[in-house]
Amino acid sequence: MNKTVPRYSVLCCPKCQLTLKKVVESYYCSECKKNYSIAGGIIRLIPSFTEDLKLSILKWDKIYFNQLTNESYYDEYQFYKKTYLKDTLTQLHHAKHLTKNDVYLEIGCGSFFLGQSIASEVGLIIGIDMCPSALIIAKKMLDKNKVKNYILIQGDIMNMPIKNNVIDLVYGGGVIEHFNNTQKCVNELFRVLKKGGVSFNTVPYLNIGSLTYRQVWGNIPNVPLLRQIFEFIHLKILGGKHMIFGYEMSFLSSTLISIHKAAKFKKISVEKFDVQTIFEFLPPAIRPIFIWLANNSRLFWPMIKVVAQK
Repeated sequence: MNKTVPRYSVLCCPKCQLTLKKVVESYYCSECKKNYSIAGGIIRLIPSFTEDLKLSILKWDKIYFNQLTNESYYDEYQFYKKTYLKDTLTQLHHAKHLTKNDVYLEIGCGSFFLGQSIASEVGLIIGIDMCPSALIIAKKMLDKNKVKNYILIQGDIMNMPIKNNVIDLVYGGGVIEHFNNTQKCVNELFRVLKKGGVSFNTVPYLNIGSLTYRQVWGNIPNVPLLRQIFEFIHLKILGGKHMIFGYEMSFLSSTLISIHKAAKFKKISVEKFDVQTIFEFLPPAIRPIFIWLANNSRLFWPMIKVVAQK
């Protein structure tokens, strides 16, 4: 790892944001008088969770636990590498030129497939997620690939245990839409970024697609009235049954720009997130039609990317 990026110098207490002290197999906050454990190489900096986060943790951890139990995570990585990695990296590099001095943060990192792919380009990679099973998978793969310059954190993205102004690039692949208070989440990204640092997030686009096929996994349109109606249906009537990825919203471009402006970001752009479209949940006979629409019509774009600079 690059010597200019001390491995744990970026961490702080998630509650008071003061520097943590390393004590044997834990971190200690002298202000809060709280110990945060380190288990299996994963730092557990966990505050309390809101109801929307609890639902997301339950749904996602079940997915990762099954991958861990079946040892299918390597196959998942090969699929990601073959289908999404190249396109994602191209767009990420276009948004931010990476150097060996940079600190990369991936929120909702899951198995950390992207992070481990760019570890050699930067000084330090940090993955934060709420799901312990996902982080166990990430640790196994990082160690297998002999990656050393990483930190894995089990923690809350809304109250990140990361100091102010220390991150060069933060990436969230389908993450910020899972938080009821999106503004607070984006404010956190702004806080941890250095001046000139870049935030890159992909989110579901609010269009005909999100109002139709995306209801398969309980998407909630983030516009007044529609949001309340869809929340009532998916959460109250259906009890989250179809929300296989937990609480999830879709956004208009204008909403994302407003949220990032409110967080004081500058140079904000919202465009189509250009990766291969699969639609494996659709019958093969109609799949090509929806893939064509998703690639060629804004009304059916699955995901958009919002890139902003501090």
